[in-house]
Amino acid sequence: MAFVTYTHDWDAAQAGFGPHAPTLVEEALAPRPADTGPAPRTVTRTYVVDPPFFGNGDIGRVAVCGAVNELAATGAEPRHIALALVLEAGLPMDLVRRLTASVRGAAAEAGITIAAVDTQVVRAGEVDRVFVTATAFGVPDGPPLGAGLVRPGDRILVTGPLGSHAAHLVSLRDGLGYEHHVPSDCAPLAGLLRSARPGVHHARTVTAGGLAEVLRRTAAGRGLTLRVEEAALPVRYEARVALAARGLAPLDAACAGCLCLFVPPERTREVLAALRAHPYGRQAAVVGEVTADPMGEVEYLTPEGAVRSHTVAPGSLPPRLL
Repeated sequence: MAFVTYTHDWDAAQAGFGPHAPTLVEEALAPRPADTGPAPRTVTRTYVVDPPFFGNGDIGRVAVCGAVNELAATGAEPRHIALALVLEAGLPMDLVRRLTASVRGAAAEAGITIAAVDTQVVRAGEVDRVFVTATAFGVPDGPPLGAGLVRPGDRILVTGPLGSHAAHLVSLRDGLGYEHHVPSDCAPLAGLLRSARPGVHHARTVTAGGLAEVLRRTAAGRGLTLRVEEAALPVRYEARVALAARGLAPLDAACAGCLCLFVPPERTREVLAALRAHPYGRQAAVVGEVTADPMGEVEYLTPEGAVRSHTVAPGSLPPRLL
């Protein structure tokens, strides 16, 4: 039995692509909750997808689904969304109509209402066609979720295949030709998560930095070591091939419709069954467990039995996937 430990270089002196600078800003400016009882929950995210229009989706769908999924992962029930769009002058009106139709469709699928919209047009070259900021609003729903509830023995689940969204976009913008075989996994997941609760301790969206980043932050924040079986990770063959063409590992690849869940062992079978009964969770899998080791690391059990370390350097992952 052998393990891989993923580490990150956090010593870069400049902001670059990847999750590092956004993480610093968000942690520094995160609002401190007041002790005033239950209150509406909000999540705000900005989306700069490249390309903003792709095979089975666009930046509008990514923004709605992304904000809804982030809010649901906090334990809230999404109800409304507000959007701010920046359009590049010269964007064809048929793409504007496609964008608005996509936003309406994603909101309807997620079961939320569009509460407010603001749009600005800037000169050509000042934005890459479309940028979107989305704020999702909701209310607390059921037992709380959070990294502080993770316990030794909890099982680690993912709700679907890894890396499909990144593989689709990378293939499309690099002309690899795999985008026709591996669609983006972008989807609203509040209903999927609702079907699995209350048997979940903690939920995270698998977005920038991929599953490896989710696990690293959870392990470090909780102070417990996570052990993951690489052979159990669900990855579509076409996605693996497309990512490999760019030297990317599925563990590091962004998703737009995948959650990582931490579930007590006695509830794992029930939660897995509930996930697989949902259209967006049919390929859900148990991929690891939480150990009592207080080192706060992530260990990857390899099929080959080799021990190796893996460093994800800032700037090594493709930017603008979300």
